[in-house]
Amino acid sequence: MQAGSVRTSPRSPLVSAGKAAAATIIMGMCLAILPVAPAFIVPFLALPTAYVTAQRGLRYGALIAVVSFVLVYVGVGAPPAILVLLFIVGIGMVLGRAPAGGWRFERTLALTTGGAFAALVIWGLTLWLAFGVDLAWIKGTVDGLIDNTAAQYMQLGMSADSAAAVSDQLRRLVEVLPYVTPGLLGMAAILAASCSIGLAYLIFPRLKERLPVALSLSGFRMHWGAAYGSIAGLAMLLFARGDGAWSTVVAYVGINMLLVSQTLFFIQGVAVARWFATKRHLGRGAWTALLVGAVLAQMLFQLTGLVGLFDTWIDYRKRFALKSRDAGSAGKIDK
Repeated sequence: MQAGSVRTSPRSPLVSAGKAAAATIIMGMCLAILPVAPAFIVPFLALPTAYVTAQRGLRYGALIAVVSFVLVYVGVGAPPAILVLLFIVGIGMVLGRAPAGGWRFERTLALTTGGAFAALVIWGLTLWLAFGVDLAWIKGTVDGLIDNTAAQYMQLGMSADSAAAVSDQLRRLVEVLPYVTPGLLGMAAILAASCSIGLAYLIFPRLKERLPVALSLSGFRMHWGAAYGSIAGLAMLLFARGDGAWSTVVAYVGINMLLVSQTLFFIQGVAVARWFATKRHLGRGAWTALLVGAVLAQMLFQLTGLVGLFDTWIDYRKRFALKSRDAGSAGKIDK
């Protein structure tokens, strides 16, 4: 984001803050009530606060945070209310400061990712210390869900041996999750921040009181040192094949490093795709198809993250841009 001239409006700041708080409260309620809502709602959760903070300042963002926390707490309880409050502060108010500070995409992503990570960590610690949601409780709950799911599949015709094999695999996965929690939290924070920034770019300039959002995703590039962090994580996985506790520790450290680094390089791979779409003047439909393809390639083959990783050395944008200019110069000479 970069600083821009925000159109002033005679509308009272309290009206904007009230609408933003209402939208946030509705999303907070849905977050607690609807079982599959979190994955779709979380990227939107901080946007009303970010929009008002960018236009009206931090005090109105803080007002939205307090009002939303209180009313969500009254409606659905403390855990969802705390999550809403933390995301408003960690993502919404940080993202809202980007236009006034003239932040570039890299700084906006770094700070919003830090805010999202802090929000997730504080929320997890609060659930553990204040509400008794520890690893034993989570494991017992998940085991119950696995047993119920296996029973349902057996009723639909799955054999008992197949259901037991699937249940055993899921339980082994649950046992591993605590050791890769740092990497999963980092990955979730990066994706939440990236989605919020992208949605702000799409939505804010199209609202009634337009908020200019100048992003340069196509120019985003990780520092070259990040590539060696990813290589180090991969090396830890390759060499942690011996017996003993040390090999297990090294393997889990490598997994956590790869989860974070490959998520960052996935964003860089998307930046390369965005650069290609911009240089080739692709329409919205073609760019959307390219973005969906990049996401599917990452989910199935980790391909987009590898594109971002190799961009550290190949630098696709510089290399192909130079070829384009050379081709244009050659054309002029031929004429």
